[in-house]
Amino acid sequence: MRSLFLAGALAATALAGAQAATPEQMGEFAGKPNMGVLHLQANLGSFKSIDGKGRFDVSFTGTVLLANYSGKALQISGNVRKEYDDKGRLVYFGTGRIVASGEWRGLQWFGKDMHAVWYGSGVIRVAGEFDRNFKTGDYWYDIADEKQAFPATSVMTVYVPKPDFTGTTSAVPRERKKGGG
Repeated sequence: MRSLFLAGALAATALAGAQAATPEQMGEFAGKPNMGVLHLQANLGSFKSIDGKGRFDVSFTGTVLLANYSGKALQISGNVRKEYDDKGRLVYFGTGRIVASGEWRGLQWFGKDMHAVWYGSGVIRVAGEFDRNFKTGDYWYDIADEKQAFPATSVMTVYVPKPDFTGTTSAVPRERKKGGG
């Protein structure tokens, strides 16, 4: 009985730390295959999402660059102004929030006070700078307790959805033939 109680308590604790994407964060991409959620937070640093798709919601101070974006109209709030718009490239500067729902060749941020949630698929490169508390920033997938730090001296590539290296469950063991043939 005691072990059953412990198993239930451990399961509840694991679920309490989970941060699966909410319906708002998934937007129209809810239920689509090969998509995942990535949370990002940094006091000072940068990221660049390459060949991404999905819903990317970022609150920030600094600069956001967007290249070859197609999808819903950007949702922009706060004190953010457009600095550049030409040849498929957009540049925004200020403090606020941008929500992109669609596909892009590049979505890049550099600055401070960034919080982002990306529900979709693609590649993102993250780099952090030490803030006054010697923190570089964090990223995590579904479980907030499994945060990974942004690197301070290099760039790290992160894949969305989270790669699964556990292998396939449909593998069938076969007996090897002797004689090399």
